[in-house]
Order: sequence, then structure tokens, then C-alpha cells
Amino acid sequence: MSDLEDNVDDDMGTIIFPGAACPGDQDEHWLFDLADVPSFMEAEDGLPQSEIFESLFLHQHGPAPAGRTWEQTRVQSVSLSTFSWTFKKQDRATAIKLLHCRLVLHLDDDLSYQSDDDMLTWDSTKHFLDFFLVVRGSMGLHALLPNKVIDHTFSMALNLCLPTCLFWPKFSQLGFDPTSYMMAIGMGPSSELWLAFAPHENLEDLDIANDVPLLSERVHGDMRLSLSHFRMTVMFLAHTLSKNPSLFTYVMHPYGTDDDLSTWRIKDISNI
Repeated sequence: MSDLEDNVDDDMGTIIFPGAACPGDQDEHWLFDLADVPSFMEAEDGLPQSEIFESLFLHQHGPAPAGRTWEQTRVQSVSLSTFSWTFKKQDRATAIKLLHCRLVLHLDDDLSYQSDDDMLTWDSTKHFLDFFLVVRGSMGLHALLPNKVIDHTFSMALNLCLPTCLFWPKFSQLGFDPTSYMMAIGMGPSSELWLAFAPHENLEDLDIANDVPLLSERVHGDMRLSLSHFRMTVMFLAHTLSKNPSLFTYVMHPYGTDDDLSTWRIKDISNI
């Protein structure tokens, strides 16, 4: 034991520091009372290393749950009509009981409609999807036109100078093989507008359309129209627009200046 430990007086709670006497008082010891130590100088003992190790490595995922986890909660099937009845009757007991279960909601047959039902009017102007693909089920431009009687906010920028534009969607099902069938025609309200030349059998038979693989499987070829088909389509649209007297569109030669579509340019015979 050290000299300091030998000079501890357990009865008085004091520590005797040898050599701490005043000059000239070599035979006297100076007593220091621990009760006079200020509280701000006190410090707790350090944590044991075993407790630090346990908190760092043995409890990384938190304490074990005291009750059932979400995966252990009982699963119960509930119909939408049950929710409606519970709300109308203000049945609080049933509502509280349902909170203790994992619910699987089922729609009643009389509360659901087929997607092509006449009672439904689809509007895709407001949604929270990153990608939304609309494919027309028959020939026409209905997929890109608004399905409202009057819509003063609708506008589209027609651009028929995009023969090399690529159709980029990956996880989509067009219902037909898009190889050499896609043509970009401009921009709509926060959307891209495309013409798709689908085969008749895919439009008439939904089973054939549903069996077509997704674009992500990459079993298709180059989706851009050939140059000859692109010029045919542009000249048809230019001829159609020229029939509208409010549009300043003209076509001098609807079928071009030569049977060979590669010998003339669209801008030489139309201002489309």
C-alpha cells in the first residue's frame, strides 16, 4: 500500500497529506475532510467494459419484443360492405376488434365494376405514378384525347419530325410486338404521344394481345418505323390537317413527287 493509503483516517473520513503542513510545522499533519469537496468535482465511476461490449454488439437490434409482432398477428378477411355497415351503425366494438387483426380487404361483387363498364369515366390527369401507359383497345386517337365533353386546358404539341425517336418504356405490355410499329408524334400534358401500328389480330383477339411478352424481356427488334412507312404516315396526317381551314397547313403532292419515297423530302411538298 502507498503512503497515501496509510494516512487515511476511516473514523473521521479525512485524508492526511504528509508534507502538506505550513513552513516550520514539520511535525504536524494537515487534515482534508472529504465532506467539503464541492459537488461539481464529483464524478461517477466509469462503466464496466463488459457492459459497453454488450450494448455495442449484443443489442444491436434492440430489446426483444414483449408482445406479438406484426407477422404473428392473426389474419382476417373483411369485405368492403362490412366496413360500410360498421361505419353506418357506429359499431365501436367491432371497429376496435378489427384493429387487433391483419385485415385482407375483399371487394363485393355489387361494389365493383369492370374496367370497360359504361358507368366508369377514366381520367389520368391526376395520379401519383412515376410511369403511366395508356394503350387504345381499337383504332383511333382516343387514348391521347381527353375523355371530357369540354376541356379548355388540354393542349398538345404535334411534332412529325421525330423519325429516330426511341420508345423507351421497359416494364410495359403493349399487346403486340412493337418491332417497326412505333412513331413519336409529339408531347401532351406531361406525357409523350405515340402512334402504334398494331396488327388487326391483336386488336380483335384479347387472348393474343395478353400473350405478348413484356417489353422488359427484350424479344422485340427496333421499334422505329421504316423510312417509307414514316413518310406515308406523315403525309396522311398532313393531308388530314390541311382539310381544317383554321390551320395553315398545305400539301402540294399528297403522295409525293415520285413513287420512290427516298427521292423526295417532306418539307419540299408540305409545311407540316
